[in-house]
Amino acid sequence: MMMRNLQSILILAMFFTFAGLGAAHAENLFRFYPEAQINGFYGDNIPIRTNNGEGDFGTAGVAGFFLDYTSAARYVTLHYDTFAQLFLQHHSLDRAGSGQFVYASDDENLSPTTKLHFDDFFYREAPAVLTITTSDTAPQFNSGLALILLANDQASINQFKTTLWHDWGRRWTSEFWLHQTTYWANGNNGSNNRTSYYQGANGSLDYHLTSRFSLGAGFQFFDFRSTASGLPGQQTYWPYLRTTWAPMENVYFEGMVGVVVTHTQGMSGEQTNPAGTGQISYNFSQRGRVSIFGGREPEVTSAFGSVGEVSSVRGNLLYDFTQRLTGTAGGGFYELDGNGFNGKFISWGVGLSDRVNKWLSVNTRFIQVRSNETGSNQFLASGTRSGQWAVGNYYVVGLAVSIEAFRWSWQ
Repeated sequence: MMMRNLQSILILAMFFTFAGLGAAHAENLFRFYPEAQINGFYGDNIPIRTNNGEGDFGTAGVAGFFLDYTSAARYVTLHYDTFAQLFLQHHSLDRAGSGQFVYASDDENLSPTTKLHFDDFFYREAPAVLTITTSDTAPQFNSGLALILLANDQASINQFKTTLWHDWGRRWTSEFWLHQTTYWANGNNGSNNRTSYYQGANGSLDYHLTSRFSLGAGFQFFDFRSTASGLPGQQTYWPYLRTTWAPMENVYFEGMVGVVVTHTQGMSGEQTNPAGTGQISYNFSQRGRVSIFGGREPEVTSAFGSVGEVSSVRGNLLYDFTQRLTGTAGGGFYELDGNGFNGKFISWGVGLSDRVNKWLSVNTRFIQVRSNETGSNQFLASGTRSGQWAVGNYYVVGLAVSIEAFRWSWQ
């Protein structure tokens, strides 16, 4: 609990520190947006289980705020939400205020050639149904949320990253970042809570042959730890090559490939495996946007402590039928393979969103999720059977409100 409070304080302190430093620059703008979301849904497997799955109607609510600060030197944001869920029959799953979402970011223009970026993402004890029916990343999710959904419990996650980018001139640029991810997960059957985390660093150097094509190389290091008994720490070393390519104005590709060398504490020798990631985005007909990301990389593979690699692919399609009506379709696949645990998670869905006016939007969507876990009992989610698929279908209708309640600008 103390660590969670310290992280929240750090996020707020970082925001107000950089916001205050920007007051000396011209064209300063501060904005505040209260927001709320209410969704009605039906799920045919509450929660997602391989056995004794039951359907129910429910309501999911979100309340919070978004604020940002803009100046010539920086752009800072802070986004906070808290959640509630109520069920028609399964009242033991009712929640209010136990889950929170916090996202903070800061972009610093240190000079015309040097940029500094901070971001922190915190998701606290939100049950699986809330994550599915309210997440902005649904249905493709991401590896962090997929891990929480596989845990099928009130798990929490915090991810922090800081990135320094510099243009050295003569077509050379460099990037350096530091990263830390922490998971808190409730053990099954009343066992003790467990904490898993990994932290690491990355350095890379790129040469831009043209304004649309670059080649580079880099190195990543990660250190994985867990409070789960019997799980030694691991370190990974990942040298890689990477490229970026924009063959057309509306197409962008980025990829990296290399080998990951893994050392497990207390064991002699290392394991060597290929790894790489890639993403492509395409804008078409001035109305449509599609993006695909995939790859294999080192990761915490169970919220209860297992470490290994994640293979994933996720994609999202958005199409603006009109200026107000937008259609979406997407999905994701994740396979997390680690010591004593293998988990697979699949999700897909479609939806429509209509912006009624500048502060109100209504939406409807369908989301299906599938999870499959094998391994030792200490890593398996409650209510699952090893090796069997758990399937849940969710039908959601809702509305969202976001109002610019306050604006302040000064020189």
